[in-house]
Amino acid sequence: MFCKNCGKELNNGAKVCPNCGTKVTSANSIVDIFKEGRRIWAREGELTQNDCFAYPQVPEDVKSLARQNFGVGYDEQILFVRDTSFWDSRNQGLVITDGGCYVIEDNGNPENKIVFPWSAVQHVEYKDATLYFWGYQNDSTYIGISYFMKHEDYEKARRIGQSLAKTFTSMAQCVEPEADPFDIAAEHYDQLNAEGKHEEAFQFALSCKDQEGLEVFYMPAVRGYIVNKDYEKAVELCNEGLKHCEHTSPMEYQLLYAKCTAYHCLGNNLEARKCAIPVLLDAPDDLKYPTGSDTPIKQDIADDFKICDQEYIQDYLELPYNKRKVLLPVNSYTDLCQDYLSVIDIKKLPDSGIVFPIGHPVAYQLYVGHPYVKQKYLPFESYELELIEDKVREFCQLVQCLGATEISIECLNSSSSDRNTNMEQHIEGEASYRVASASAKNDRSQSRHLIDEISQSINLHQTFVPNGKPHLPEGLVWYPNEPSWQRLYNQRMQGALQQHEERIETRKNRVLEGSELNSIEVEFKSLFLAANGQWNKKMEEKFTLQENAVLAIHVQFASLDKLEQTVPADTASISQYTEDEKEYMEELKICLKEGGDISANERRLLERLRKHLGISEERAIELEESLKPSLTDDEKEYWEEYKLCLEDGGDISASERRLLDKLRNRLGISEERAREIEKIIL
Repeated sequence: MFCKNCGKELNNGAKVCPNCGTKVTSANSIVDIFKEGRRIWAREGELTQNDCFAYPQVPEDVKSLARQNFGVGYDEQILFVRDTSFWDSRNQGLVITDGGCYVIEDNGNPENKIVFPWSAVQHVEYKDATLYFWGYQNDSTYIGISYFMKHEDYEKARRIGQSLAKTFTSMAQCVEPEADPFDIAAEHYDQLNAEGKHEEAFQFALSCKDQEGLEVFYMPAVRGYIVNKDYEKAVELCNEGLKHCEHTSPMEYQLLYAKCTAYHCLGNNLEARKCAIPVLLDAPDDLKYPTGSDTPIKQDIADDFKICDQEYIQDYLELPYNKRKVLLPVNSYTDLCQDYLSVIDIKKLPDSGIVFPIGHPVAYQLYVGHPYVKQKYLPFESYELELIEDKVREFCQLVQCLGATEISIECLNSSSSDRNTNMEQHIEGEASYRVASASAKNDRSQSRHLIDEISQSINLHQTFVPNGKPHLPEGLVWYPNEPSWQRLYNQRMQGALQQHEERIETRKNRVLEGSELNSIEVEFKSLFLAANGQWNKKMEEKFTLQENAVLAIHVQFASLDKLEQTVPADTASISQYTEDEKEYMEELKICLKEGGDISANERRLLERLRKHLGISEERAIELEESLKPSLTDDEKEYWEEYKLCLEDGGDISASERRLLDKLRNRLGISEERAREIEKIIL
């Protein structure tokens, strides 16, 4: 004996197929009952040679066409055929088999056929020229008597109908009521597990999941993959199963829970968080995993989500840049299915290592990651301006260290003639440049073009008196990714380059483009409105793609043969340091000036400041060492005497100056060098 569904050979007495869960039945008694009941047709003279046939006198060609036109399987035995079609085409009428009944009322619409098995029938009644096939749920399927006889005769119809009702009732009652396919399969699955045949149970679940009514077996199948540590297959199966789920159904939450587990085991906490939030927020409180623990999955996933979220935030800066480009701090999680935004609870950001400007972060404000400084995040509204300013500062630092004598910058496509400045900083070497602070941008109109903002924020002209060998400064961020700067360095070190013009375009440093901006706006708007925010036109303007701004930078260089071969470490320009490094060094200077040494409390506070500014421990040591004088023995002697004079009265008197000058001459120190040594006193 073989399974009618999958073809697997069955043991004698088997009630269910161990391979696919299909119920096993025998139809021999049905045929016997029908053979007794068919006599009514013979007595009433209704069997014909062309359109009404009963077992065992059903021609092979009639059975073949019935199977084709009515969809009767070859595992069913045809017992009766009533052809109501024109020209005996066998595509309309009634077919009775040992498995059930098939009716096609109109061969123009064969897809509307009626099909039901004997296992679904409880009893049959005849009334008013109609046979009623009653089911176990008190529902019925009715078939007119004309489908069981050819001649129109009321009395004959009544006799045939009443006789067939008894015959069909007996046929139906000899078949066990069809059990719920899930109950049968679940019983077999549980039995396999109870016998310790866990792998066999897993394979059985895989075979059941695609059968109609057995989709719930996706859960034990997924669990089997997780137990076998095949997490990628578990994710694939979860995705497949979710297509068969209704939204907010228990099965959807159970699969999302399993998918979260699989992703977490794969180390993908980004996707694990996405799967966990719908379960955590919306799953029924008493919902459990079908084959898991007795703890509600909402309780389990709360603990899992806490771990996933913590690991995701701790490792956030190690994600690829495109996975962490835009960050949105929130007060609480409502949705994590964004493709373009990274959403993090603002209370947990201190654990991330992310560095924000002073006064930030702010909940429901967007931040853009610096493309080359992974821990640095900038406000979305001003990131383009801050990136271009940062790049310009680094370029100026580079060319200064290469022996520049003059630097000037202009915005070529500016539509504004207003060159007033917001902040002025002086740089050693009789140079000055004007650059707007990041916070100043917040006071400017959001509708002003980036070109005008850059024109107003950058108006730079620097002159230098270079006195050292050209070199590449440390800590450059943009340089490794700028081939033109690298060519400039090589040309300069060869000694032939006297002047250079560099053009910097904002579009080449833009990390968010048009289509991406549109997607970010959609995701941000959804989260913002969910947090009871009010959306307006001014907020939409934030996502408008800015025009391209072009900066032309003109550089004049000194001849290499006029430059000295060394540069005193203590006289290096402060412009070689980033803004964060300058802030750290200022605090170092204060600590050193007040006590000469840094106390334990000062060291602890400096360490906290270092972490906040995103400065590595190695770089902090370098900065501290750079503040300590690097002098010859003669210069150290002069420096010590100068410090003692300051300690006595705070000022250098005329007589002290005269004696210091004599000492300076004896030690062979020039007046200019002496002034430089005095400047480094902390």
